[in-house]
Amino acid sequence: MELLFVFLTGLAVGLISTLFGLGGGIIMVPVLSLVLPYSHLEAVATSLATIIFVAGFNTFNFHAKGVVVWSIVPFIALPSALMAFITARLSLYLPEKLLISIFILFLLWVATRTFLVKDLPNEHKTGTRKFIPFGIGSLSGTISGFTGIGGGGITTPLMLVSGLVKNVQAAPTSNAIMIFTALFGSLSFALSTHPERHPYMLGFIHLDSVLLLFIGSALSSRLGVKLNQQFSLTWRKTILGFILMLICFRLMLLLLNSN
Repeated sequence: MELLFVFLTGLAVGLISTLFGLGGGIIMVPVLSLVLPYSHLEAVATSLATIIFVAGFNTFNFHAKGVVVWSIVPFIALPSALMAFITARLSLYLPEKLLISIFILFLLWVATRTFLVKDLPNEHKTGTRKFIPFGIGSLSGTISGFTGIGGGGITTPLMLVSGLVKNVQAAPTSNAIMIFTALFGSLSFALSTHPERHPYMLGFIHLDSVLLLFIGSALSSRLGVKLNQQFSLTWRKTILGFILMLICFRLMLLLLNSN
């Protein structure tokens, strides 16, 4: 039953990453830590490792449709990857309750920001406004390493708000950036030594769950790619905002009931 639940979670991740530009960590981290016997750090590490493959698969499909804005990807991905590696390493030394609290605050911020997003014209030029994508990447990587999110919850709304991308370009470009963010974040966890030995684990990463999550995601992501250009921004931000709020309240109850 646990394996089936992980697979079904992968199906949800595929749709979420393609429709909303998120790596799926917003779903994977709470599912792995609330339903399965994974610690929060194991859930974060497994989520980031899965996002490498999910985002890579999605980016391949999006690139074929010509909706990835590759010109801004390096300016966001490089600082994001660096900060993800650093903060993932720091998270190993922080209390789990503090990490969960950071995750909850992040969800509240993203949910609120999502409801306010507007589709702006692509006005800013990366050649003269490099500090905008650099700032977005630094913030994205910092949050990713602490929470296990691929960074799409930061990059997607901020790229829209700053005018770097349009509505149909946000999810595709965000997925391309997440490949690098998740790679370096998960690498930090993979190089760490877990206090207990478990089969199918690399550091804090559960490789069996990564495989099942990716298979489920790959099966549903093609549908998400097709629906991406048909989803209006109003529907996109409303659905995502409510999903984030529900997850946030569930985690708050878990935190309050924990000893």
